[in-house]
Amino acid sequence: MFGLLKRIASLCIVAAILVSVAGCGDSDKKKDSSSEASKIKRETIETEPVVETLGDFDLSDVVIENKVPADYDKTFEVEEGKLSGEATVSSKAFLGDFTGKGFVSLFHDADKVDLEVDLPAEGSYDLTIMSCADQSGSECQILLDGAMLVSIKIDSTSLEANSHEKVLLPAGKHKFTFAPKNDMKGIYIDSMKLACAKAVDLEQFNVKEELSNKNATDETKRLYNFLKDSYGKYTISGQYSSNNEGKDCREFSEIKKATGKTPAMLGLDLIEASPSRVAHGSDGGTMVPLQAMDWWNNEGGIVTICWHWNAPDKYLGANGKPWYEGFRQEATTFSLGDALRGEDKEGYDLLISDIDAIAKFLAQLDDNHVPILWRPLHEGGGDPHWKNPWFWWGASGAESYKELWKIMYDRLTNYHHINNLIWVWNGQDPSYYPGDEYVDILGYDIYADEHDSSSQKETYEFTKTPTETSMIVALSENGALFDPDLAFNDGARWAWFCTWNGEYTLKDMQLSDQYTTLDMWKKVYNSERVLTLDELPDLKNYPLDTEKFLSENK
Repeated sequence: MFGLLKRIASLCIVAAILVSVAGCGDSDKKKDSSSEASKIKRETIETEPVVETLGDFDLSDVVIENKVPADYDKTFEVEEGKLSGEATVSSKAFLGDFTGKGFVSLFHDADKVDLEVDLPAEGSYDLTIMSCADQSGSECQILLDGAMLVSIKIDSTSLEANSHEKVLLPAGKHKFTFAPKNDMKGIYIDSMKLACAKAVDLEQFNVKEELSNKNATDETKRLYNFLKDSYGKYTISGQYSSNNEGKDCREFSEIKKATGKTPAMLGLDLIEASPSRVAHGSDGGTMVPLQAMDWWNNEGGIVTICWHWNAPDKYLGANGKPWYEGFRQEATTFSLGDALRGEDKEGYDLLISDIDAIAKFLAQLDDNHVPILWRPLHEGGGDPHWKNPWFWWGASGAESYKELWKIMYDRLTNYHHINNLIWVWNGQDPSYYPGDEYVDILGYDIYADEHDSSSQKETYEFTKTPTETSMIVALSENGALFDPDLAFNDGARWAWFCTWNGEYTLKDMQLSDQYTTLDMWKKVYNSERVLTLDELPDLKNYPLDTEKFLSENK
């Protein structure tokens, strides 16, 4: 009954908020960003008393036994494999010293080489290829028996060792296939070495203790403490719902039907709450707070929210693009740099007004004690290799992006006093990192090739590079699912994944096998290392300090 009353109260608050948001799309009404009038009226809902508990949640470290002989170390000459396409073997030393009869050259999409290898035992191997490429940053993909195994980046133009550590391989005879990836041509491979790998260093999963916002609410601290405790031990399953339909979306029902499990994390998007979309008749993001409160309060799940921020209305329609694509840099004339430099004062005022509009929804969730994994300004740097920001908030460069992040952080945290946010940064490019004092978790969005179930370890390690502080690392958006066995073996223990909606999950309104095979869907959602909704502990009553709780409850 108490939960029902809370929900009724929440619905009433939503109605009030929608009335106040309705005028936010009028770009002619300028606001004084420092006036008290722009502050949000708050009404905090009471909650039931907390009784801390871990239940039967297992927090044991995950140590994987390696059956590979400790002294195993063997080199295989790749040129002895079967060549396909126009792959050739060269014995000219223009790339440096090589071993065996020569090295393999791969220049075209169809070029590849298959190498049969007899492995002594199932277990973890360090895989090293002596290789180079015409272009720095090229990648060689290595398949095992036709399935994607790993992708190795090659930066050198002369033969040298390029490695991928802790690759999980089965015993017996298997076919390794080497091929260029993503149209990267001009790859040269001399040999492959396999050696017994060392165990995963568990110390890397000990992360910073406190949130960036020292005034974070207790429920937010409890969620973060759970994320810290589970990091390196589990990966939390997540799914973005289509049309912000929450738990009733087709994605959730089809995953449940095919796997027997429900994602633990619900992904929502405040895109329709952007004032310029409200001005064009959107629903104003009305369902986002309702779906978030329902998922947290009634289902006990975790909520993550992103914001495809549609640029202010007066700047839409660039290059003939429709208004509803106003979050893309090519669809708007808005220049973040101009607004921040004072060259477009109206643009700056509209930025602040837009943040204030979004703050109403976040404040409502704060008042209802719903902690949020808040992921704004996502993918700001685009692809860090190509330096191609595709959203307007990254198109003015790293410095403008970082300034906007800090403005938003300050506006939401210190001006509106919204204290239920765990700030997830996935600007992709390390130069776009705003600083540890504004970030709680590092994320990366990966849309791998179809049926690529590799752990994405190279990107996992890259995601850590913006800071020397040890932080939780999450796969904040994904297309294809990764194999949890591979990830936990090689140490790419993503804190969570959150698969994007639509084609990455559904085809003809059923669970799709286009990006992830149906077998892999089932394996992931039934893995003992992947947490689904039914396996979450009671997050509302999760300890604030696990070590203290355990010592007091021996």
